[in-house]
Amino acid sequence: MALALMPSFGTFAILDLVVEAKTFHDPGSKARVEVNMAFLAGTMENAMNERGFMQNSVEVLTLIEQNGVVIAFGKTTVSGPERTDSTQVDLLHQEFFSLAPGAYDLTVEAYDLGSTDTTKARYAAPLVVGELSAGVSVSDILFAERIVPTDDPTRSKFGYEAVPLISDYFPAMIGKLNVYAEVYGTDKRFGTDSLFLLSYAVQNFETKKVFGPFKRSLREKGRPIVPIMAEFDIAQLPSGNYIVLIEVRDRAGELVAEREQFFQRNNPVSYSYDLQSLDNLDLEGKFSGAFSNADSLAEHIASLGPIAAQLERKIIADRYKDHDLDLMKRFFYSFWANRSADPEQAWAVYHAEVMKVNRLYGCRIQKGYASDRGRIYLQYGPPNTEMNRFNEMDTYPYTIWHYYRAGKYTNRRFVFYQPDLISNCMQLLHSEVPGEPQNAQWNQILHSRNTALKDVQVAPVNTLGGERANEFFEQPR
Repeated sequence: MALALMPSFGTFAILDLVVEAKTFHDPGSKARVEVNMAFLAGTMENAMNERGFMQNSVEVLTLIEQNGVVIAFGKTTVSGPERTDSTQVDLLHQEFFSLAPGAYDLTVEAYDLGSTDTTKARYAAPLVVGELSAGVSVSDILFAERIVPTDDPTRSKFGYEAVPLISDYFPAMIGKLNVYAEVYGTDKRFGTDSLFLLSYAVQNFETKKVFGPFKRSLREKGRPIVPIMAEFDIAQLPSGNYIVLIEVRDRAGELVAEREQFFQRNNPVSYSYDLQSLDNLDLEGKFSGAFSNADSLAEHIASLGPIAAQLERKIIADRYKDHDLDLMKRFFYSFWANRSADPEQAWAVYHAEVMKVNRLYGCRIQKGYASDRGRIYLQYGPPNTEMNRFNEMDTYPYTIWHYYRAGKYTNRRFVFYQPDLISNCMQLLHSEVPGEPQNAQWNQILHSRNTALKDVQVAPVNTLGGERANEFFEQPR
């Protein structure tokens, strides 16, 4: 069973790690559970090794427990390549366990050997290993950085090693989507060496439509395990939410088993926004051609700001000023065509979210989508946890949002507050996402409602409210 890239709610350390678990089966024996982990570049201290080279090293302990009893563990030191400069790369590590079906607790603790800080990064999550179905079933789907031949029996998957890509976020720099999975029980269902239809595809997450040519169908023979090693060229796959879908069908085309895995694509725009290209864009049959009110379309375009790239934000400002209906139609279509194979549906989904944030976060002086909370919501989605403290006596009204994933970052928090005490317009005071406002004094500022802030240095807030705010921030709930 695959685990989402969830954060631990234990100790927070400088070292940042991402963990996933994937389960595969050997019919007649225990499950093969892979615990894949990455230690992120930039969160490790550069240190010189005994040979005089720069090298990152992490000590990692992986525990599998059941009812408080350690069932299996792995402990090792993971070292990166020796370097002569300060350039860092992510460190990857895998642990392999043979486990019976059941419920377990997975814990990973990691310590940066190059750091003087002895605090350990910690990941903890439940791990459920299911029974192998008596019928046809599909394993977890593993995204791989590459799939290459190997002689290592520990890592071998039918003679190949699938080097894990521990993310469901694919930026533009990743041009290939490699997938590994296994299909079980086709020999019993269809008969050994009898044919069945196996297909795998990339589908739009919202519409469930196959995107362009991203579908393969194969005639396979029944076997206890049928491995799937697929590669898709996603260089031209536009930004959006997608799933990899694996299906098993019988000779009559009836669905027998399936499995899907979500991923998010972030790809540069492919439609040009220059005036000549926009002028040549044929709007015949395109959804944006139906807009007839310039004010309404300008408002729709303004609402795109939270998810727009820097160049697009400049164009949005220009179009809002000039209200040129024809240019707005062309830009509006290009904006959504650069993000989805179904631009009209993509706009409909986003517009529903815009209406929601306008209702929840709008105030007298701004629309919800233009507010800080509205922008963060539209950019990263709804928070996984939200701690609202609007009626504290010794603080400004505030709320803390926590995200398991905010864009390409995991385990990030946002602190919003209302310094005017009147409107519903809360300001973003502090965030852990690079590029967003960061304010180490956020707790002091929250508590300056009744006491003026006297010191520019970061200092603890020695009150019950101050301790409570820190607790809400460090341990979201």
